[in-house]
Amino acid sequence: MKKMKSFEDPLHPILDRPWEYAIAALYFHAGLDGQEPYFELTLVRNGSQERKEYCLRFLSPQDLEIERGCFPNPTGGMVILDVRDRQLDGLGVRVCDVE
Repeated sequence: MKKMKSFEDPLHPILDRPWEYAIAALYFHAGLDGQEPYFELTLVRNGSQERKEYCLRFLSPQDLEIERGCFPNPTGGMVILDVRDRQLDGLGVRVCDVE
């Protein structure tokens, strides 16, 4: 996830308060078998007694970058942005880390 100082796009409603979650797993499928490439991110709420996982799948990811030293430690500033209004070649979501 790329670090940003601030963001201009609205928060995506798919997950409330994503900065309260830790990354439990991540998986990248390159699509070499003819399927659409995808990236899966499994999240669990930090400090929660109940272990409820949320698995988010991002189709045809672009510009995938994981910050050095960030994984597997909790990000603390993860946001999921709705970028559909930007009309960026099929991109609708951006996941980043805000300081």
